[in-house]
Amino acid sequence: MKVFFAVCSIMISFSTVQAFADSFRCPNGNIVSTGDGISTAAAKCDPPASVFKREEPIETEVKKEDGTIGIKTIYIEVQEWTYTQDSNLLHTLIFRNGILNEVITGGFIR
Repeated sequence: MKVFFAVCSIMISFSTVQAFADSFRCPNGNIVSTGDGISTAAAKCDPPASVFKREEPIETEVKKEDGTIGIKTIYIEVQEWTYTQDSNLLHTLIFRNGILNEVITGGFIR
């Protein structure tokens, strides 16, 4: 019976769902992952082929003075860094409020 529980516990530990983080291998070989700061990415990677900056609205709940809950729109900075790795595949790193939030890989460049 102890062997059965040992085998079951090993199987469960290998079958647990892992948290997936997007990562990107910079052209110079360093790796950045979601959660890294923009300064970390700038230090690890070569400069991107292009940078696009914009502001993105986000609605958030705020408590008013009278105790009611209201909605307030705030704007966060979003930066999209584009890399053309191997000169034909497009990679976009998306930073929200200075933190790498998403890595999009796709699209071929001619």
